[in-house]
Amino acid sequence: MTITTAIILGLFISFVLIIYIVKGNPFQFKKKNDHQDLIDSIQERIAKANGATIEHYALDNLSQVKKPEVDFYKDAEFVNKECTNLDDFIINDQLNSYDLRKLADLNGIQLQIRQGWHPLLIEMLQELDQQGWNRSVSCIKEKYASLRFYTQCQYEDPIQTILEEYEYKSEKVCETCGKKGEIRYNSGWDYVACQEHYVENRGEVTIQKNGFIHNDKFYEWNNIKKALFDKDLDYSDKHRFLKIELKKPYIEPSGWPTGTIYIANYVTGFGSFLNHIPKGFPGLDYNYIKNFENPEFCEICGYKAVYFDRCECCESLSWSAYHKQWKTQDGKDENEEKRWYLKHKQMNWQVIEGDKYVPAYGNYTKKPDHKILYTELEFQDYLNKEDLYPED
Repeated sequence: MTITTAIILGLFISFVLIIYIVKGNPFQFKKKNDHQDLIDSIQERIAKANGATIEHYALDNLSQVKKPEVDFYKDAEFVNKECTNLDDFIINDQLNSYDLRKLADLNGIQLQIRQGWHPLLIEMLQELDQQGWNRSVSCIKEKYASLRFYTQCQYEDPIQTILEEYEYKSEKVCETCGKKGEIRYNSGWDYVACQEHYVENRGEVTIQKNGFIHNDKFYEWNNIKKALFDKDLDYSDKHRFLKIELKKPYIEPSGWPTGTIYIANYVTGFGSFLNHIPKGFPGLDYNYIKNFENPEFCEICGYKAVYFDRCECCESLSWSAYHKQWKTQDGKDENEEKRWYLKHKQMNWQVIEGDKYVPAYGNYTKKPDHKILYTELEFQDYLNKEDLYPED
C-alpha cells in the first residue's frame, strides 16, 4: 500500500467516525418514534377537521418529557389517569372526557367526536362493559351525522345491538353541547345540532352602505370582479350557491388569500342580499333573482321572510309550495290539510324556541296579527310525541 493510499483511507475512516459520533449510526434504520412528531401533527389536523374539540396526540408522546403535550393529563382528575394498558382500564359511573381520550390513546387511535357526544359515549361504554366488552376499539368518530364506534363483535351480538342503538341516539343529540338536536343537511355535510348551534353554523350575510358582511368579513361592492350562480353545485331548479370572484383577494387570518367566496342560499339574509347585489354582472341570472324581490309574511313563524316559496327565517315551505309538492289526498279537505300543516309547523317552531334566535336571523319584521293555530292542550300532546310535524 502506498503512502498516498494510506492517507486517503485514514481520512475516510476519520470522517466516518466523526459522523457516527455527531449524528449516530448513519446506516441504522430509524425507529417509529423518530417520525412520530410528523405523524402526530398530521393526525392532530385530521382529528380537528373531523370536529374534535380536544387535542390529540399519540400515547407514545406522553413519555417524552421534552414535548409540551406530555403534561396533557398532569393536572386532570379522572378514573384512568394511571392506567397504562387496556386490561386495567376501568369503566364506571365516574368516567369523564379524559377517560375517553385515554381509552383512545391506549388503542392507538384518535377521539374524533365533539364534546356534546362525550356523555353519550360514556353511557355506551358502561353498557358495553356489562356485555363483557374487551376495551378494544379501532375507531371512534362521527360519520353521516351519527356516532361510529368500531370494535370486534359477531352479527346480532348484544354488543352490536348496543352500537346500533347509540348510533341512532346520537342523531338526536347536539354534537356541540349535548342538548336535544336533529340532523342538519344545509351546509354540504350532515351534522347534528340544537337550534342554537344550528343558527350559529348557518352563517349570515348583511347589507352595508358600500358592500356586505358575510360571516363577519366585509367585502366592498366595487371589489367584485364576477358573480354568478354555480350550477355545478345545484341539485334542483333552485340555485344553492352564489359564486363571487374578487378583484383583490381577501387575506384570511391564517395568511392565505381568498379570491373566491361562496354564499349559500341557506345563510340568513340571502334573499335581501340578492335584492341589493349590483346590476350588470355578465352571466348572473337576474331573472332568477326576481323571485326574491317581494318577500311575504310566513304563516308559520309570522316573519316577513318568505322568498321563493320558502321562509328564510323558520326554513319551512309555504303552504302553497308544500301542497304543490305533496298534493291533498283524496277525500281530505284542503283547508283542513292546510291547517294541520301550519299548526304542526308552528308547534315545532315553539319547541325549538325559534323566536329566541330571530335576532340572529337578521331582525325580520313580524306580522302584528300573526295567528297561532294550536291550543295549549295540543301543544302538550305534541311534546309527548316524536316526528309529528311533516317534513319538507
